[in-house]
Amino acid sequence: MTKKIKSILILFLFALSCCALFWLTGSRTPWTVFQSTGGKDGVSVFLGDIPAENYDRMGFTRAQILYVAAEDAWLVGTDKGELFLFDMKGRQLWKRSLGIGKLVSLAVTGDGRLAYVGENSADGNLYAVNVHTGDIEWKYKAADFIGADTQNRSLPAPVHIAVDKAGNAFVNMYRFVMHKDGRRGYTARMIAIDPRGKFLWKFPKDEAIDSWINWCDVSDRSGRVVIATSAYDFHPDMKYKKTLYILNKNDGSVLNETFVDPVKPFHNTVLRGSPTFSADGEYLAGTGSDGRGFLFDKNGEIVWWRFLSKPAKVDGSWINASGRDGYIRPEGAIFSTINTFNRENWQLPTPVEHPSNNSLFVFKLDGTYRYQYRALGTIENIDFASEKLAACSVGRNVRTHDYSAHGALLLNLENGKKERFFHTEGPCQAVAISRDGKWMAGVEAPAMTPEGKLIGSYRLHIWDMRTGS
Repeated sequence: MTKKIKSILILFLFALSCCALFWLTGSRTPWTVFQSTGGKDGVSVFLGDIPAENYDRMGFTRAQILYVAAEDAWLVGTDKGELFLFDMKGRQLWKRSLGIGKLVSLAVTGDGRLAYVGENSADGNLYAVNVHTGDIEWKYKAADFIGADTQNRSLPAPVHIAVDKAGNAFVNMYRFVMHKDGRRGYTARMIAIDPRGKFLWKFPKDEAIDSWINWCDVSDRSGRVVIATSAYDFHPDMKYKKTLYILNKNDGSVLNETFVDPVKPFHNTVLRGSPTFSADGEYLAGTGSDGRGFLFDKNGEIVWWRFLSKPAKVDGSWINASGRDGYIRPEGAIFSTINTFNRENWQLPTPVEHPSNNSLFVFKLDGTYRYQYRALGTIENIDFASEKLAACSVGRNVRTHDYSAHGALLLNLENGKKERFFHTEGPCQAVAISRDGKWMAGVEAPAMTPEGKLIGSYRLHIWDMRTGS
């Protein structure tokens, strides 16, 4: 009888321990939460099971990651709707299950106290999360500003967030819409909110934007916010056709609008991952999907532009390497291109790879070319250390299927030389670097290859820059 009571007591204590761990971690399998593996190239932490997507599909598994200096830790958002804080050794400090949607945007205030997190879901929540504790301080719903259509899976998302020095958040939100005539379009808006959750303004004030707005940035020095539009097709009754909208960051009023003339064979100019302001707020660097790099002044007027990837007609098909990122650093204006695409349909094959694809280009601010660094796969995102170093996540090459390309790249911006490269089995979809350049972290995603082989897993990697290949 005593033995039976002891067995029951042991089971009870085990169940109580699991409940306590679930309360602490939010995980149904808390015994796996703290598991990490170390190796010569750093630490690896499993982020949970997630469906492996087709290697060649356009929309792919994503992740958000930032280094938070105030905590000396990594803030990680996932497609599972989970937000983590990990220390430099990969130990989980806290976890917050925010909802059922994917986390698609992430930004942190300058003091490192508050994180703004955007979720693609029926509500399209924007969360303000205490970085130290993981507690939600307040939230807004994108659906309240641009609606939602769950029947057609038209779900809103705060797709990009820019933060000024006061900690105010400037948030782009959008969703696709189906018109009565069968056309597909977009509806979008920007909102501004202070760190306490006070609503500041919205743009436009009385209506939504009938275009796709994927990117925004803010400058304290110039007092401006920039919104870039990303609509690949215009329709006759479309109102918001400008490429850039420059707003007063204090009240959302329009200071200037810029239409960038397209180049053949494109019908309009699309900027979906840029532009960003220079530190002094006087310039903006942006890269168009047509393969052009632009330097704008603070009002959005073009100072100069250069072809990074000039569209070429090969075997009757127009091909180019689509452009995306744009930054201004002490080393110059930085632009990036991704995979080679067929103008008629991105899913169609291309006869060759464009020689400017999957590359990072650097120009002097007077427009003088400095160098091109070409990776073997798409440069998915770029993060910067305080001096001369750039961390690049290298993901898929949908043309060559070169799986050795996947990994995290450390690049010296002064000379365009590779300092370090850490390989990941699956595509590396996001990366961040510590301000001192000594640590880098990236998120690997699983993928199903065209041969039917599963490669990689959903995993955080943390690398010490003083070791590795």
